[in-house]
Amino acid sequence: MTPKDRLGQLGIAVPEVLIPGAGTAPERWSVIACDQFSSERSYWKETRRIVGSDPSSLDLIIPECYLEDGDREERAESANAAMKSILEKGILTALPPGFILVDRSTLHTPRRRGLVMAIDLETYDFAEGSTSSIRPTEGTIRDRLPPRMAVRRGASLDLPHILLLIDDPDDLVMRSASEAAGRTVYDFDLMQKGGHVTGRYIPENDMESLADAFETLSKRADLLFAVGDGNHSLASAREIWLEKKAEGAPKNHPSRFALVEVENIHDEGLHFHPIHRVLFGVNSGVLAADLERILTPDDKQDGLDISAGMVGFIHPDGSTERWKLPVPAGRLAVEPLQDALDGWIADHPDSDIDYIHGDDAVRELVAGAPDRLGIILPDLDKSAFFRRIIDVGPYPRKTFSIGEAVEKRYYLEARKLVE
Repeated sequence: MTPKDRLGQLGIAVPEVLIPGAGTAPERWSVIACDQFSSERSYWKETRRIVGSDPSSLDLIIPECYLEDGDREERAESANAAMKSILEKGILTALPPGFILVDRSTLHTPRRRGLVMAIDLETYDFAEGSTSSIRPTEGTIRDRLPPRMAVRRGASLDLPHILLLIDDPDDLVMRSASEAAGRTVYDFDLMQKGGHVTGRYIPENDMESLADAFETLSKRADLLFAVGDGNHSLASAREIWLEKKAEGAPKNHPSRFALVEVENIHDEGLHFHPIHRVLFGVNSGVLAADLERILTPDDKQDGLDISAGMVGFIHPDGSTERWKLPVPAGRLAVEPLQDALDGWIADHPDSDIDYIHGDDAVRELVAGAPDRLGIILPDLDKSAFFRRIIDVGPYPRKTFSIGEAVEKRYYLEARKLVE
């Protein structure tokens, strides 16, 4: 059996990856994931300024900060038209079937490695109680799928920011990938303080040791991949494949597969950060009092020195406090907190919530704004990450972020979705 066949049995496919061609500036082609800086339009305006009229993945996505503008359909149509134009103009170059070993440095870490490959969407299920070999790590919000599905439904390119995690303490996969990796296919600085990224090509014929490594991991637990980032993009791809399959698409249709980057949760350059909350259109004092009544904290103190089982609050006047919540062992404070926030917002439809990366960003958004309240969450223990998914199930939505906002995956590689 060939390495490709062995990998296929694990839900791993060997894609024909497209990368920016010789005449395309990769530093302007590559932009950050669409779900970043969702409350900071200035970031995306600056990205547009940098890109100018050059070919860019910016034209192929819908940044989330624009989703409430009432022009989703037009934006989706524009993205799909841009994809067709990109293919027609030959802006991207196809590599022979294979993987890409990614090496990235950022302002926050000197090195983080990943492996770009494709996965079979038949081996992924985001439904509650899923036992598939690829599972979500956070709750899937179905309301967030339609705009992504609208782009994917008519897309001719698969352009991912999806990150899958493996539990590989012995570093079997990345060590094998490093030994098999050959020529460098890209090497450049990412825009907007995204760091530096290098990609080395791994040909299909040099994947024997990689197949061994993935088979070893698959035998250790029934969960091979956990979706670390891009959960809603992967869920959208899955839903579109199910649509196409129901319409009679062949088993090997390109939509059955999704391009992803795989990273080892034990990589020293992979840092987990909590995702905080900012409430808009609220009276901070009233909301805090309502949450105290609902959550019944065991203890309340000033300051933001929080740990497991705690949440912190930042008020518009700059004052802070921390609460210790009564959560069972093995559970997180964000679980009862998110339930309380969901219920409160349902009863206060003029209020809204956003999910923010970084304490400083929360402070900036809340400072001096009388109708806002910031909520800070503690760090996540990544050593217990996979065990939590297996024993309990996904984390509540927007619990954690991998790296800082500028460390998120940038759109770079692509794959054809048309035959």
